[in-house]
Amino acid sequence: MKTQHTLWLVAITLLVLFGFTQCRTTEQTATQANAESLNMYSDWHFMLDDNPEFKQADFNDNTWRRVTLPHDWSIEDIPGTQSPFSAAAKDAYNTGYAVGGTGWYRKHLPGIDSGKQYLLEFDGVYMNATVYVNGQEAAQHYYGYTGFQVDITPFLHPGQGNVVAVRVHNNEQNSRWYSGSGLYRQVTLHTLSASHIARWGTSVITQAGNQSDSAVLVVNTALQRDEIDKAGGLTLEQAVKLNGKTLLTQRVPVSSDNISQTININQPHWWEPASPVLYTLSQRLLKDGEVIDNMDTRFGIRTVALSPEQGFLLNNKPVLLKGMNIHHDNYLLGAAAHPKAERRKVLSILNAGYNAVRSAHNPPSSAFLAAADELGLLVISEAFDAWNKRKWENKNDYSFVFSSNWQGDLTDFIARDINHPSVVMWSLGNEIPEQGDALGAQTAKQLTDFVRKLDASRPLTVGANMSGEHARAYLSAFDVSGYNYEPGNYVHDFNAGISAVMYGSETYSKDAFAYWQYVEDYPYVIGDFVWTGWDYVGEASIGWTGYAPEWAGLAPFPWTLAYTGEIDVLGNWRPAAFYRQVLWHTGQHGISAFVQSPSPSLSPTPNPTWYDYWTFPDIHPSWSWPGQEGKSLEVTVYSVYPGVELWLNNTLIGTAQAGKQNQYIAKFTVNYVHGTLVAKGLDISGNVQEAWQLTTAGPATAIAISREDQQLRADGLDINYLPIQLLDEAGNSIYHWEQDQALTVKVEGAATLMALGNARPDSAESFKQPFRHTFRGKLMAVVQSTGTEGDVVVTVSGQGLKPASIRFNAQ
Repeated sequence: MKTQHTLWLVAITLLVLFGFTQCRTTEQTATQANAESLNMYSDWHFMLDDNPEFKQADFNDNTWRRVTLPHDWSIEDIPGTQSPFSAAAKDAYNTGYAVGGTGWYRKHLPGIDSGKQYLLEFDGVYMNATVYVNGQEAAQHYYGYTGFQVDITPFLHPGQGNVVAVRVHNNEQNSRWYSGSGLYRQVTLHTLSASHIARWGTSVITQAGNQSDSAVLVVNTALQRDEIDKAGGLTLEQAVKLNGKTLLTQRVPVSSDNISQTININQPHWWEPASPVLYTLSQRLLKDGEVIDNMDTRFGIRTVALSPEQGFLLNNKPVLLKGMNIHHDNYLLGAAAHPKAERRKVLSILNAGYNAVRSAHNPPSSAFLAAADELGLLVISEAFDAWNKRKWENKNDYSFVFSSNWQGDLTDFIARDINHPSVVMWSLGNEIPEQGDALGAQTAKQLTDFVRKLDASRPLTVGANMSGEHARAYLSAFDVSGYNYEPGNYVHDFNAGISAVMYGSETYSKDAFAYWQYVEDYPYVIGDFVWTGWDYVGEASIGWTGYAPEWAGLAPFPWTLAYTGEIDVLGNWRPAAFYRQVLWHTGQHGISAFVQSPSPSLSPTPNPTWYDYWTFPDIHPSWSWPGQEGKSLEVTVYSVYPGVELWLNNTLIGTAQAGKQNQYIAKFTVNYVHGTLVAKGLDISGNVQEAWQLTTAGPATAIAISREDQQLRADGLDINYLPIQLLDEAGNSIYHWEQDQALTVKVEGAATLMALGNARPDSAESFKQPFRHTFRGKLMAVVQSTGTEGDVVVTVSGQGLKPASIRFNAQ
């Protein structure tokens, strides 16, 4: 049994890179004295083409398309078509038939001053990025998911025009899921004095052994000093603030490039999901008493402990990890990490009862982690999907550069995100091909030794799809073992000393009850992360057909989505998400009912000889089944209550037992007639505690449109999600797919239509055109601010339907 598992206490804090709040835009004034952080989201020139002349400062890019960041060209219509997908895509089902290619971005920089240092920070570029400044190569960065920084000062011409050009090459055969392409995350330009606080150079760690009424913070700060300033005269001042109020201030003379200090906090507000309190460390670098640089770092005070006897402890309190795996895409927005979209995803996950995510299989965006910090979502942040050996035929995946790049990428991976309290573990890999041989064990130790030098405050983990004795050498490098689909060896591996603490890093949704029993019964099994929580583009149809026996060749074009999420790509709960409500006793939706489709609701018909482990029953929250009148249908009821009654048009159909002894499931057979189906949950005394109702809908006659967010900032960046729903004459929601139809969306005023999406897994329709079919009665529009204030009017129309509109204001 590994000694580091004996109540191994760690602590961590948070650096929230609020690019859209901390970093000023060109229209805003600087918020930092003697330092500026410019969010470079606007006025990029883009061309989907490749020419070495594009890097030259004097190249005429006036005819290029202007784009706003974050930007993903792979979600845009392929030139000459009205679809971003192609049956001829080289990666086929892996990336959902999306394509890559080569694109160039050019940005004309604002005024450049001599005597300043200019640092260009990329939160992520997919992929193979080469950065040029005034025609000269300034940096290369292969991996598409780690952030990186480029000192562009040596290439600039003060007082003249300056141009940054970025060549991005998505060379395909590099990913097993939809990756997106381009500058899909934030880009920031830092203007700094010659001596300054290193960006990504400050860490705030909560020291182990803290008491509930006090905390000790260890603050490490890296400085970059001009040669003149190394002689002395610099002072570092730092203040801890909460809600804008300064709690304490320290000053220390600067005598080296690395400064370590301890700070005592009395009566701290501990960061935890129910109360994710964030502090700010405000640092100022002074030269002879004058401020020459400053930087704010947001962090949380919290500890993490692992114990075979008590499990996962957050601030010394046991927490069961109710987790899901997520990929990074935002469906109709592609991989573009819009802060509003990332925050919406985090909030939706929490509202559905999950408290943790695993970022499969790559680092998430800073915007996602900022939202997780603020809203209280726990994150296992994963670095790689491959080490020395490639996955399948993906000759350009991370294994292509692993031997030369892993140290730099892990350094950036840790440095960017070390202060996020939401990140509770670092995961260094997923289903690594060499995990079962000596090379895998050796590499695992090499990576974990390296990361512990960068951050000793978090447990290190891995997603392993092997267990038992042959996994011992590999798993021994990690503090906690993540098992992908290996529940049969949980108890064995604990008893054999192979893993002292473990969790299901990937589990099957259809087996949720069985997996969760391990978490409830064995404290050393600290959580369960379903594959997958949120549906995604790529691995097309894995949740419908499953994998073919040869582990290749999923459903043909136009399938684009995995269709395996408990939450669909638009954030709507699928039946499995409702089952979580009763399995986890979340307090919402203690009963829900679904109807088995009498014939497959999608095509092709799933092949029963394929590996369909990820598929879920073809059940639906609908009592509209045209053509099934008088025929029997199977009804599945999820209920936290011990008894269930099922009623149809005020007639009792039957009663059944549910509760834990029946895995919270009751089933009925019902002859279909139009009307209202009601499932009622009964307590042990037979009293009705809760009901769930399904009503037959008539033909679609109207459209409803609503707005999820009540604010649209007139900054040219902010977005709003607008759900659209087909309705019958009585106002009932349309669900059955036979009534789906094309709708047209028109946006006028101070916003533009950014995307339309319907969550249909086998659709190759455009996200960018102003028309699209509904799927099971639903459609989602996303609009983006134009940058000017004023009214926004969105109108939705369809053949034979009463149009709907909504009006709001961009401020």
